Formats: sequence, C-alpha cells, structure tokens
Amino acid sequence: MDLVFSDIHADIDALETILQVATSNDFTKRYGKFSRIINLGDVLERGTHPKQVLDRLQSLKKIYPIHSVIGNHDEAFLYKRIVSGSSIESLIAHEDLSTDDLSFFPQKKDGTFGQQLFLDKKNGLFCVHGGPLDPQKITPKNAHDESWLYQRSWQRLSEEDFEYFSYYGYHYKASSAFIETKNHLSSSVILCGHQHTETAIIQDNTIKEIFSSLKPTREKASNFVLKKREIEIEKSKNYLIRLGLAGPEGYYGAGSAKPHFGIVQYVPKKVILFTVNP
Repeated sequence: MDLVFSDIHADIDALETILQVATSNDFTKRYGKFSRIINLGDVLERGTHPKQVLDRLQSLKKIYPIHSVIGNHDEAFLYKRIVSGSSIESLIAHEDLSTDDLSFFPQKKDGTFGQQLFLDKKNGLFCVHGGPLDPQKITPKNAHDESWLYQRSWQRLSEEDFEYFSYYGYHYKASSAFIETKNHLSSSVILCGHQHTETAIIQDNTIKEIFSSLKPTREKASNFVLKKREIEIEKSKNYLIRLGLAGPEGYYGAGSAKPHFGIVQYVPKKVILFTVNP
C-alpha cells in the first residue's frame, strides 16, 4: 500500500497528523500498513516550518522508500522565483534553510532540482504535481522567459472546456492528459495535486467526472474523524485523481483548510481519499 500526499506547504503539524493517522492501529487494521510514500510536491512555502518538514521527510527516507516530484512552490523557492501566498513569518523561516536542509531536493548535473515525474509502470501510476503533459509538446517557440510555466509542476487541470496558458501555468484538459499517458502506459492512474481540491475523472468510452458521485463515509482513526471516498480502479479504464491540500498552512483561497491525503491499495486496486477532521 502507498501513502500519498501533496501540498504539505511547510506545515509540520499537518504532516505529523497524516502520519499519526496512517500508522494508527485503527487505520492499519482496516487498510494495512503502507510500504512506501509518494510525495506529489509543494513541500515548501506558505507554511512556517519548512526545516521541520524537511527533517521529518529525511527521517522517513530511512524507513520507507519515498518517491517525490517537485512542486511549483518548491521550484519557486529553489530558483528564487516570486509566487504569491507566503507571509513574512514564512519567508523568514525559509531564509534560514541551509544547503543541508535542501538536500532533500536532489540537484542534477544540469543544475535543475528534483523530478517532474514519477512513473511506476508496474502499478500503472503516473505521478506529477500539476499535470502530465510533455512540456516540449506544448511550449511555444516564443515562450522564452515563460517556458518554465509549461512544466509539469505548473500545469493545472482546466476548469473550462478548452486549454489555455496563463501566468498560473498551462491549463490542460483531461482528454490531453489521457492521450499523453497512453504513450507510457496501456492504462493509467494519474495522481496529482497543485490545485488544493480533490477531483476524480475516469476515461472509458467517454471522459467523465466521478468525484461528485462518490458517497463519502466517516470513520474514526486515532483521535480523528476521517471523511473518505473510495475509487475502485478497473484495469481497462484510465483515471485522473487529484489530491486535496495536505497542509492547511498552504491554504490560499482554494480548498478546505484541513489535512488531506490518500492511499493506493493493490489487491483489489483502489485509490482512497481522506480528509482529516479533529
């Protein structure tokens, strides 16, 4: 089983809450123990405890395999780009990060940090922060200084019935996402975050949104009440599943300011989305 989260945003309390829930006796009796962690990015910015979050993730790497993709806020901090939403307190906390703290983000020979994509062909997972489109296919030749906004870390699912570029990134349609992942996997589950709200889209003969039709249930784990939605994964179908905001300190006008996370089970194959309530 995989533990999956996105958009921690330097919120150590939220990260510890998610770990407390996912390792509690109540939770593991129902779902089993997770054997690896998939981090969908935005570990940094907006929140006020980046060092503690990075230290915790580094400690978890000694126990579990952690597969991470880089988020747009991680990039913004590492490449010194200005992105909205961080308080003065958050900015000061991030200024104190050392090179050793930031070693969580591996730097490649070309000077770039982290990975834009985690592809698990065995289990049919295509994991990104924002979107799965190949930037080389969508970036105009005259993009120049704006080309970074076409990266997978900045892509976002379009809320319109068309694709377009804005200074928030490239807005893609679910149909384009499924076309791209077909180049890598015969059937896929795209896991992403970035937009702070949960959604689920299925591709069969048609493409349709299914999250709103999933009946939420409630259960207790540790000292928390969890709201959950289950998505059964059928082999012949493709899915795009977006996780909600994991770190409430990252809240900025979108999504629910409660910790969200997910798990991926394989026998039978399911993605289960959770919201943690005190």
